[in-house]
Amino acid sequence: MSSKSRLSEQGGQWAYREFCANHSVPLTLQPWWLDAVCAPLGWGAAVVEGGVWPYYRLRRWGIPVVQLPPYTTYAGPWLKAMPAHWPLPKRLRWEQRALLDLAAQLPRVCFFKQNCRPELTNGLPLVWAGFRLTTRYTYEIAAEQRLERAYARLKNTVRTELRRADRAVEVECVLDAKRLFALYRASMHRRGLRRPRAPLERLVAALQDRGQGIGWVARCRQSGADVAGLLLAFEEHRAAVVVAGRAYEGVPSGALYRLYWEAMGFCSERGLTLDLEGSMLPGVERVFRALGGQPRPYLQVMRPSWAWF
Repeated sequence: MSSKSRLSEQGGQWAYREFCANHSVPLTLQPWWLDAVCAPLGWGAAVVEGGVWPYYRLRRWGIPVVQLPPYTTYAGPWLKAMPAHWPLPKRLRWEQRALLDLAAQLPRVCFFKQNCRPELTNGLPLVWAGFRLTTRYTYEIAAEQRLERAYARLKNTVRTELRRADRAVEVECVLDAKRLFALYRASMHRRGLRRPRAPLERLVAALQDRGQGIGWVARCRQSGADVAGLLLAFEEHRAAVVVAGRAYEGVPSGALYRLYWEAMGFCSERGLTLDLEGSMLPGVERVFRALGGQPRPYLQVMRPSWAWF
C-alpha cells in the first residue's frame, strides 16, 4: 500500500473513532475490536455524516482484497439512527444517499466481500453501487426467554446430551485464549481450515479489559483433558459466540452442547439476545435449530474487480 493510501486510511480511522464516540455502534464495529482483530494499522473506514463503513484490507496471493476481519462475523455499513418523526420516503432517501456516499469511499481492490449486520435490510443502494447481494442466515435465541422456557424448547436429544455431559465433564469459566484457541483449532482442522492465533489473543485481552467477554472450557472428569471450549462477547442488549470448538478424540457426548447451555443461561440472566453466529453448513444448522434458535437473515455483499474496470 502506498504512503498516500496509508495516510488516507489513518485519517478514516480518526474520523471513524470520533463517530463511534458520539453514536451507538455495535460491538464488532467498535474501534477497539477492529484494533484487536486487525491490528491498529490493519483496517480503514469510510465515514460520512450519516454513517460509517469499516473494512479490513489485505493482500491474498499478492492481490488486494477486502474481507471480514478475523473472528468477526459482521462488518459492512452502519448508519446512525434517523429521527423517528421522519416519513418513510424521507427515511429511505436519506438511507440511500448515506450508503451510496459510503460505497464511493471504499478502496479499489480486486475483490470485496463482507457480511452486513442483520439490522441492514435495505440493500438496494448497494446494488446500485455495483455489489452483488446474497442472503445468509444466522440463528438467534431471543432475550425475553426464561431459561425454563428455553430448556423446554430444546430438542429431546439435546436434553439427553446435556444430562450425559453433566456426568462426563466439568465446566470451568475461564477466559484463556490459549486453551480456547486449541479447541477451536481442532474443529477447524477437521474441516481443513486454519485460523490465526494472534488476533484471538488480542481480542480476548481486549474483552477482558472491558469486561465484555466470558469463556467456558469443558474438562473430561475422567482424564482431566480439555474437550470443548466457547468464547462469548457481549454488550448491553446482545451477545454473540465468537469461537466454539471441541476435540474429536475421547470427547464425552454433549460437551459442546453443555457450553452452549452455559451461554444461554448467561444471556437469560442478563436479558441478552444470543446470536449463535455460526456456519450455514447443514450439520451446524441442525445444532442451532436443536438449541431452539430462530433463523435471522443478513446480507452478504461482494464486488469483483470488473466492477472497477
